[in-house]
Amino acid sequence: MKNQVDEIIDFRQFFFQILRNWFFFLLSLIIAFLIAYAYNRYSHPLFHSETSILIQEENTDLVSASDLLYDRGVNKQKSLENKELVLRSFPLIYSTLEELGFDVSYYIVGNIMVAESYHAPIRFVCDDVSLLIGSSFTIDVVDKDNFLLHDNEGNNIGTYVFGEDFNLNNTQVSIIINTEYPFDKNIEIPQTIVKINNLTSLTHSYQRKLKITQTQKESTVINISILESDQLKGVYFLNKLVNNYIENEISEKNIASINTVNFINDQLIEMRDSLSLIEQQIQEYKNNNKITDLSLKAQSIYNNIVTVESELAKSKSLNSYYSYLNEYLNNEENLESISVPSSYGVDDEGLNSLISQLVEIQIKKKILVAGGQVNNPAIAQYNRQTEQLILQLKEGIQISKSANNIVINDFQKRIKKMELSLNDIPQVERELLSIERLQSISENIYIFLLKKRAEAKITSSSNVSDTKILEPAIYFKKNPVSPNKRKNYIIALLVGFILPLIIMLIKELINDRIITRMDLEKATSIPILGIIGKNYSGHTLLSELSPKSAVFEGFRALRSNLNFLNVNKKGVYLITSSISGEGKTYIAENLSIVFAKSGKNTLIIGADLRRPKIYSDFSLTNNKGVSTYLNNKTTLEDSIYKSDIDNLSVLVSGPLPANPSDMLLKSSFKDMMDKLKSRYDVIILDTPPLGLVADALTLMKYTDVNIFVARQDYTKKGLLSYVNDLNQKSRLGNIHTILNDVKEGSGAYGYGYGYGYGYGYGYGYGYGGDYFDQNDKKLDQNE
Repeated sequence: MKNQVDEIIDFRQFFFQILRNWFFFLLSLIIAFLIAYAYNRYSHPLFHSETSILIQEENTDLVSASDLLYDRGVNKQKSLENKELVLRSFPLIYSTLEELGFDVSYYIVGNIMVAESYHAPIRFVCDDVSLLIGSSFTIDVVDKDNFLLHDNEGNNIGTYVFGEDFNLNNTQVSIIINTEYPFDKNIEIPQTIVKINNLTSLTHSYQRKLKITQTQKESTVINISILESDQLKGVYFLNKLVNNYIENEISEKNIASINTVNFINDQLIEMRDSLSLIEQQIQEYKNNNKITDLSLKAQSIYNNIVTVESELAKSKSLNSYYSYLNEYLNNEENLESISVPSSYGVDDEGLNSLISQLVEIQIKKKILVAGGQVNNPAIAQYNRQTEQLILQLKEGIQISKSANNIVINDFQKRIKKMELSLNDIPQVERELLSIERLQSISENIYIFLLKKRAEAKITSSSNVSDTKILEPAIYFKKNPVSPNKRKNYIIALLVGFILPLIIMLIKELINDRIITRMDLEKATSIPILGIIGKNYSGHTLLSELSPKSAVFEGFRALRSNLNFLNVNKKGVYLITSSISGEGKTYIAENLSIVFAKSGKNTLIIGADLRRPKIYSDFSLTNNKGVSTYLNNKTTLEDSIYKSDIDNLSVLVSGPLPANPSDMLLKSSFKDMMDKLKSRYDVIILDTPPLGLVADALTLMKYTDVNIFVARQDYTKKGLLSYVNDLNQKSRLGNIHTILNDVKEGSGAYGYGYGYGYGYGYGYGYGYGGDYFDQNDKKLDQNE
């Protein structure tokens, strides 16, 4: 695996490339630190506000199917997840923001930035804020009585007096001085911006900003925190949110008791009217019949009947409650508000248990819906449980009602039996007895209802929240949590270093060109003969450069390496490349110059009959040359030019022939090469690109050493596959490569293990030009 990675990236080379480009890293770090500094200075600070609440355990034996499904019924604790959903619910946050007046925001304009402030120097009072949603106004205090008002575009609206009403966008508004603001007599009242917010959008924003966490997994303590640009605003919001939550929780618990009270009140109104009417009837009957009291026997029977009929009335009242329950269940609306049977005197434990479960499930479902968890799978589970409980309740109500009807029938039979015993009592007394009996029964029911109403009110007043404020949000001066200056500078340090590193790495991964010596070694198995530096002079020939230049020295090293390879005194060297533009002609010309300067009789031949170029670099004409000689138009002596450089002759390509490839296959070309080898010590052949035409392959049979030129950041690695294939088939002879046009500092010379055959940039620096000119022969002999 390591070898595969190393084939893609040479990490040693990459490391030295980082060292060479240190200034890019420095520039990146400077820019990153400047951005971090600007962000720390000009970004709005955010302060952390936090409060803690304790959720008290609620012991209950009722464990619903959803509790078992989500493993929340084992420890009998309130679901903390549901508490979090309620705290984050839209209605709760909306009402909190509305009560705090957060629909109006105040911003103090400072020298560096505009900062939000809960306590602004002024207060904005408006009859209907909804008409100004999305608007913002800038208030400039002129003096203690007047101020200047601008709209959000900076246009002057007018000058107004503090505390006086004026019309703004069809609504009455006024601006008053905030007496709670800490005014400094020596400092002018700052410019203030008033912004009217959309409460709906603001609620969604606070839902996202609110962070609710559980301190420990085993505990029931919840931390509620928020990040605000004004810490005081965050403190007010959290405390108000928790207070509203606790009030809502108590209200939820009181729903059943309140509904029971309302139901009993309706019954009491009916009973009160009946009692008033009965009392009036008794009084009128006694007056009309002049009766003051009943006989002892009538009174005894009357008392017995009243007792039984009171019980009968209670049983009938139960039937009314059963009918109420059945009707409520049929409507299937606000099931969490249903009256609990026990609060009405129903002692049926099964019915009480079923209704308690129904109320609990409906509250849990309502919590999820209010928290925006409409798609929560628990809601579907709650709906299924609700349907099952409603069916069980209806069945239980029917059974209880049937049993109650049996009791009612029994009471009615007993009453009829006792009424028969009243036949012996005079008619007038019997009628009075009936009226008084009705009065007594109504009074007993009325007292019963008053008692149950009192019990329901006591239950309501005794309800407390399961949530207790453990630690309220407190305002005290502290550093903002954002921006975190230290963290931002660390990030800037990392980004400033990593970003150019990643850019260099990506560039290295996608690079398909020869950049370094290592790239050339990986791309081809052909040995590297030398490296030629970049020529910055603008001159093509070495004869026009200083002899002590690095480029000149590079060609001397190349000459030395060729002499090492070719032990004979004489040699024929072929120069080729993959494509045009890689500098083969430039190498051929200057290599011939350094051989000529070493005292060897040198000839450079323009063997590229397709795109001749040598003649122009040596300021010669192309009227005669290789093509004219091979066509027997000129002699060999007439075709060769003498250059301005000692010991260097030039045989240019000549006019373009119709068939360049065939020209090189003529026997006359072989005869020409034989003649030239006998006359010259060194012959340099400049040939067409090997990757485009086969001319270079034809000429390699005449050469001793073949040189393949690759140019830094120009030659593509893929082009060398064709050369590798030819070399493996032994068609390229004694071939070597050189890397041309290498920039100083690019790392092409390697790192730590030498420069090929001993060549490197600093070689020869410090020597005078005469030394090279006079001692070229000595150097050549020593090589």
